[in-house]
Amino acid sequence: MKIGIIGAGAIGLLFGAYLAEENHEILFYVRGNKKIANLYIEKIPNVPEPITCMQVSEIKALYSMDLIVLAVKYHHLEQLKKDLDILPKHIPLLFVQNGLLHLSFIDQLKQSTIAIASVLHGAMKVNEYTVRHLGIGITSIGILRGVWDKTDAFLQCSTNNFPIKFTTQIEETLFKKALLNCLINPLTTILQVENGMLIKNESYKKILKNIYEELMEAFEEWREKLTWNEVVNLCKNTENNRSSMLTDYENGRLMEVNTIVGAVIAEAGKKDKVLPVLHTFYLMLKELNKVGDRHY
Repeated sequence: MKIGIIGAGAIGLLFGAYLAEENHEILFYVRGNKKIANLYIEKIPNVPEPITCMQVSEIKALYSMDLIVLAVKYHHLEQLKKDLDILPKHIPLLFVQNGLLHLSFIDQLKQSTIAIASVLHGAMKVNEYTVRHLGIGITSIGILRGVWDKTDAFLQCSTNNFPIKFTTQIEETLFKKALLNCLINPLTTILQVENGMLIKNESYKKILKNIYEELMEAFEEWREKLTWNEVVNLCKNTENNRSSMLTDYENGRLMEVNTIVGAVIAEAGKKDKVLPVLHTFYLMLKELNKVGDRHY
């Protein structure tokens, strides 16, 4: 398959690296003069492996793709709207954003086939051209609109290091990830600690449990589908990871506060539920987002 990837951040590079290993032709769309000579993945820290790919700066170069992966953050999507509008309607799009707000953005698009994914890998940019794979997680993909006739071909890309599964409940999967992100990201960012500290420090663990309990009170149907033990195990399994929100904050980037935390608070509001602890963190994070030269 010919696969175009818009966005050469951690997840974009991760997708490009593993899909290229399965002999797919990978094109990264980079805007302006941002082309880099070579791109790399570190499966082992400080051991970079080159990613077999091309980089293009004209959206027309993606007109022949079999699939286009949208791997930019939610707040970049609006800037890409004009480019997406001129793409051929028959090319399937795959969105891999965190949070929930990109679902409403997708409604504006004219593409016949659109898929969305929930990505549970741990990954971080080491520098402008290298991604480090920190932890293996499942990529769950579901079709939001249309029919994707190359689903089987994409599923064959699943490997031990890059497992992929298809689901008919992708929106539920996205919401579960949003809940998990609400538990981990705000607290690690405000405290500026790695994930594991949320359960190693008793005070932090009590705050984490308080957020969990208020989420479960608001979304009662999730108590059995997202247990406290699962939250604790996630912190254990990613104990040395820094959350994506914390990493964005530390690197002066705009954090995904609205699409993750704000969106879940809004969903609770639809049920006439309030999330006082989470809402307090939301307001704090909004203020942190204003500090320094945070940019798009």
